[in-house]
Amino acid sequence: MFAFPGKRVFARDEAARYLGISRLRLRFLEIARCGPVPFAPGRYRTTELNLYRIELFLRAGLPATEAERRNAQAETLAQNAETPRDPFVEMATLHDLRQVGTFIIGRVAIGIGLFIIVMSHTPLWHFLRQSLK
Repeated sequence: MFAFPGKRVFARDEAARYLGISRLRLRFLEIARCGPVPFAPGRYRTTELNLYRIELFLRAGLPATEAERRNAQAETLAQNAETPRDPFVEMATLHDLRQVGTFIIGRVAIGIGLFIIVMSHTPLWHFLRQSLK
């Protein structure tokens, strides 16, 4: 944990424990830009982590009071080295990662399809097709 005026800043490991997810999942969320907003690369403020947890609950149609209760629970458990996994946050973050992955795979499939359509009308395509037989 690092000092910041009036706020706590966690490293990625501590932030993952605070949210109740694995460090690797938090890294994937950071790469996909669908997770909590980092203060700096690999550094997260507790306020941003709390806001992200509340957003997950609201998107699922659950009351924000439950998210606030879990935020308060995470605050008390943050001092301990051992924090339990949060099944809801794991499920919701997996959903976010799947959405991003589906979007990327769809765009790649469209790109490959367009490439095949364009290449099928060129002599290079016929040459490649003959050489692969």
